[in-house]
Amino acid sequence: MSAGWLRAQLPRTMAQDPFLDGFVAIFEEIADTLRLDVDGVEHQLDTALASPAMLRYLAAWLGLDLDPHGDVEAQRELVHAIGGMLGWRGTRRGLEDLLQALTGSRVRVRDSGGCFRSSETLPRYDPTVVIELDHLGELNEAQVRAFVAAEVPVGTVVRIQVGSGRGGTGGGHATG
Repeated sequence: MSAGWLRAQLPRTMAQDPFLDGFVAIFEEIADTLRLDVDGVEHQLDTALASPAMLRYLAAWLGLDLDPHGDVEAQRELVHAIGGMLGWRGTRRGLEDLLQALTGSRVRVRDSGGCFRSSETLPRYDPTVVIELDHLGELNEAQVRAFVAAEVPVGTVVRIQVGSGRGGTGGGHATG
């Protein structure tokens, strides 16, 4: 806004009072700051433009806890990718896409779930989810398990296989 926009609206006799002019200038400065914040809000909600602090805030909406010292560009890509997959949350595809975004690895999820017609025989109940990853990226297995636990039903047995079945094959119950 132009300098003095609020003070210019004062009646002439009030504008000539130095105290009142200075007092109104305080409110003018506060209003200018608020307007700049409101004008920039669209940029703060864009993962490509948001400040690192706002990016962490947006990530928290999606259930992510970003490292304040981490690579900001990688975090931008992660928040953008995860935001785009919210519609698939709770599905095999959603879990695969989430883990791929988190690790940069190819991911395959196997479970006994599915959609069946009433005329079809249901498969035997098996609460096991097997997750196969080429690698864990920058994460460790405990971090991957924490993300998975937030996505699968409580009581699900999760088996993580990294690489060609070596390492990271331990089972565990999801707690989230």
